[in-house]
Amino acid sequence: MIRKILRPILISIIQIVGLAIIHDCLNHFYPIQHKSVGFGLTIFYTEIIFILSIFAFNFYLEFFKKNIYLIAFFLLILVSIFPLNALEERPLRSLFLIILALCGFLSSLVLSKFKTKN
Repeated sequence: MIRKILRPILISIIQIVGLAIIHDCLNHFYPIQHKSVGFGLTIFYTEIIFILSIFAFNFYLEFFKKNIYLIAFFLLILVSIFPLNALEERPLRSLFLIILALCGFLSSLVLSKFKTKN
């Protein structure tokens, strides 16, 4: 039982750290020329919602197997709300945040399928 609880936590932490490293590396190589406070808040709130939703999704994948694609799509839309609001200011950065969230949910699905095959 402890293993079923620790596995989603560990997978979530690895995904969050990996996506944060990818975001920081790409932000280092392609910096934002004009930093606005509004987009910084967009990134902050997107990170918080992404962290909570990836934890919830990984726990859902560990204990339930129904409607996983619908839940993943709903959580992706939930995470994408703030970047979609900032799409007019910073279209490429907003798209980048949405793609990172998509990669996070897809990696959860791939890890779940790989785990069930073994």
